[in-house]
Amino acid sequence: MRCPQCLQQVMESMKQCQCGFVFDDVALADLQDWFAEVKQTLETAYVASPTAWQQSGKSGTFEDWTRLRIANLAPVQRSGTYLDIGCANGYLLECLVAWAKLKGIELTPHGLDYSDKLVDLARQRLQSSSNIYWGNAWDWTPPQYFDYVRTELDYVPRNYRKPFVERLLAEFVAQEGRLLISQYRSRRDDLTQGWVNQELERHGFRVVETHSGYNGDGLELCRVAVLQSK
Repeated sequence: MRCPQCLQQVMESMKQCQCGFVFDDVALADLQDWFAEVKQTLETAYVASPTAWQQSGKSGTFEDWTRLRIANLAPVQRSGTYLDIGCANGYLLECLVAWAKLKGIELTPHGLDYSDKLVDLARQRLQSSSNIYWGNAWDWTPPQYFDYVRTELDYVPRNYRKPFVERLLAEFVAQEGRLLISQYRSRRDDLTQGWVNQELERHGFRVVETHSGYNGDGLELCRVAVLQSK
């Protein structure tokens, strides 16, 4: 995985990066500082990026972006609302809406991000101010339930991942809706490490399906685990 502070690749089992950034065992009293640190680093890197997909967190070419992000659409089976948590500049939402139309599915895009600068970019891109929200999914109150909610476990320290997922299922996902949890890797990562679906199952969640994205060399560098709301 990539450290959100120094942006270097680190082993997923590490509790702390060499730069000092902590991944695990963050005290509740330090949690808001952890969020603020991640926000500042990612905001600075994303806003300065030259392409739309780099502003949404993916280096490389548009073809790389498509191969490793289209898995976020695979669990979508019918038209509905789609909330992207950590939507950055809104480019993933824009692509998902376009890709869904090719399947005959209409998605109503909603986005949430902790960076006000990225929220402004997303509102401009999607030409919407009402469906793009500023806030932190850890404590933000959604205005409605959503048919599809996409997120990543890296948005919170490891010791808060289980309550984070529980909160999303209870307060964000509509009845019979789906929670999509994405994990992205680099070819420089240890690809023998377990994937997000295995971590969720260790926490006691029932993963109903997974979908993968592959780079041009056939390496699996994306996996999306799907949880079903009751």
